[in-house]
Amino acid sequence: MKIAQLTTYPTIAPRHGGQIRSFFIAHCLRYAGHDVRSFALCEPTHAQNARDDVVLHKRDLSALHYSPMLADYATSLLATKEPYFERLAQHLRAFLPDAILLEQPWLFPFVRKLYPDQKPLLLYSAHNIEHTMKAAMLQSVGQSDMNAIAAIESLEAEICANANATIACTQHDGEILESMGAKNLVICSNGVDSLRHKPDVEQILQKLLALRSFALFVGSAHAPNALGFWDMLSHNLSYLRPEQFIVVVGSVGRILHQYAPEKDSILHLLNEQKIKILGEVSRDVLIALLARANVILLPLTLGGGSNLKTAEAIVANRPVVATSLAIRGFEFARNLTNFAIADTQEQFIAALQAAFAKTQPPLQRDEQNLRHNLYWGLTLAPLAPLVASLDVPSEPAAPVPPSVSKKNMSIAHAADSGQAKA
Repeated sequence: MKIAQLTTYPTIAPRHGGQIRSFFIAHCLRYAGHDVRSFALCEPTHAQNARDDVVLHKRDLSALHYSPMLADYATSLLATKEPYFERLAQHLRAFLPDAILLEQPWLFPFVRKLYPDQKPLLLYSAHNIEHTMKAAMLQSVGQSDMNAIAAIESLEAEICANANATIACTQHDGEILESMGAKNLVICSNGVDSLRHKPDVEQILQKLLALRSFALFVGSAHAPNALGFWDMLSHNLSYLRPEQFIVVVGSVGRILHQYAPEKDSILHLLNEQKIKILGEVSRDVLIALLARANVILLPLTLGGGSNLKTAEAIVANRPVVATSLAIRGFEFARNLTNFAIADTQEQFIAALQAAFAKTQPPLQRDEQNLRHNLYWGLTLAPLAPLVASLDVPSEPAAPVPPSVSKKNMSIAHAADSGQAKA
């Protein structure tokens, strides 16, 4: 089967959770014998793009005046405007897919416009319940946009009603999606790739960390990651001993101080000494950090779906302190050795201090096997049988031709611009 995977981020060099999940879903389907091609309509902030990706202009995103937390919703609006619609459409016309795999709901308006009549098979890969997550994210920074949230909820419901099959991250999300009309639903939790690293990486870590004790926090530049860090660890990190500090890995390091509570400058200087921001590192360095961390932190307080970093923390076999939200989809983690669940700041800090003070006992074989069930090849196992069960159309669906899509370009642009907020 020819499958076009549509995303709002490039997957050629996956870094954040959505990219990684989409990358392995495509890999899983290719391994099952399908011809999968990935196409992205993405923001200009990504460092690497594939040949078939279409990059939005920053000016066009800014003109819609949406919160940065709604950038993917703004992308969905631009997907039906020129020149982006035609740039993406030409790739689909050349490929003529039997099925379209939507990673999250944002490019469904593009699919709807490209196939006004008969559509290819539609697979909806839901990473979150988007409308509830977006509402919570906006509320966390004192914002709201009821019109946008209602539009996102309507979009999700429309996709659920039209998709031939739906993939969810958690049972909780699956139940909500089914209540919105989803059919042929499977649960594929997030997973991990191999956690092996090159031996010479240890020398790099010794230079970076000077053999100090450290808690590891890994995340992308996704606002809930930074908000959760301060919510759970407090604005004052003076409780950390002189030989202890927090290592921050990933693009969350770029926004961590942006979301820090406004407190005394003295505390800001103190916190600077307690946090070491490494930024984005190689896969080998990340794996070595996971293997050496005294404790891995999962301070998630906002969001839906399941947290890919939780899967990595479980498989790393290191002590973990996590919120209940961080283990959504991995509830069995409550019974794991040295895996503390804490949902208040006081509990989280106490669990962090306890983890620094303890020596981890050897894990039992049964527990090691349970943890290792989270490799991508196992978590995505239901996917290939699901796709194989669908009837492939005898002829590929016909997309709207270029002349039709361009004919009313100025009219469509004017109508869509009316949706933008002043």
